[in-house]
Amino acid sequence: MYGEIKNIIDEGSKFLITTHIDPDGDAIGSCFSLYWVLHALQKNPFVYMKDKVPYMYEFLPKPQHLSYDDLPDSNFDAIFALDCGNFFRVGKGYERLKTQGPLINIDHHATNETFGTINIINQDSSSTAEILYTIYRSLNISFTYNVAVNLYTAIFTDTGSFRYPNTNSEAFLICEEMTKYGVSPSHVAQMVHENHPKERFVLLGEVLSSLETYKNDTVALAVVTKEMFRKTNTSKEYTEGFVEFIKEIRGVNVAILIREISNNQYKVSMRSKDNTDVARVCNHFGGGGHRNAAGCTIDGSIIEVKDMLKEALTVL
Repeated sequence: MYGEIKNIIDEGSKFLITTHIDPDGDAIGSCFSLYWVLHALQKNPFVYMKDKVPYMYEFLPKPQHLSYDDLPDSNFDAIFALDCGNFFRVGKGYERLKTQGPLINIDHHATNETFGTINIINQDSSSTAEILYTIYRSLNISFTYNVAVNLYTAIFTDTGSFRYPNTNSEAFLICEEMTKYGVSPSHVAQMVHENHPKERFVLLGEVLSSLETYKNDTVALAVVTKEMFRKTNTSKEYTEGFVEFIKEIRGVNVAILIREISNNQYKVSMRSKDNTDVARVCNHFGGGGHRNAAGCTIDGSIIEVKDMLKEALTVL
């Protein structure tokens, strides 16, 4: 499979790289690292992302050809969909991509729908970036700082700073190797975790004031509304990591953050400890993810969404 991708890259020249909406560190680092790898091979890569890079990842070396607006209206030798369990999560217009070139689907989510012409799915990998590292090695490229810092950040963030159960020995080995190319672990940690604007903490206070617990305090839930964003002059990117704060509560096995997207539509992020499978709950609502980290979108009023989640949680 890796040899097939190597041949596609060797023989092609024009490539599109994309990922899911609301991109996280793995999605961004994976896309950006692949861009710089293809650029080093003197190819012509483009990156399309439906949503802009959150502020905590703005320090990463970004592509010269990066579009947030419209999907490119041209054909490609291959289209790489990275860290994207469902193809519709690329965003509006994703259907057109299927006609613009062979689709290479690279992901580590067990719930991936294998929508690609080629599918490389490894749920044992810590991140999509870990899978890409193996591909890069098959290309016999020389790593640069631009590739290394994006790979490191992708793995660092998707393992929860090496705290999540998906943290494996390969994650440590790759990140250790990336330091040889100039990556400073303390700098990456500072940019990701210690570089937030004041407004984020004002918003966090609002969100935590909505905290509720269920099932003998083993499930904790909080809500972020559009009114909270307006009141604190913030946006959805400021909420990254909020669900992790909730999970830190002693005795809580499942943490849930419900974010209002529009009237009667909410984005649900779920995290869990130990063997509690929140992907099972999110799958029920058409979402997906990992056993300990998953998400979905639910339509209804906030009261209805909470009630549906409470009912779905009875399976855990």
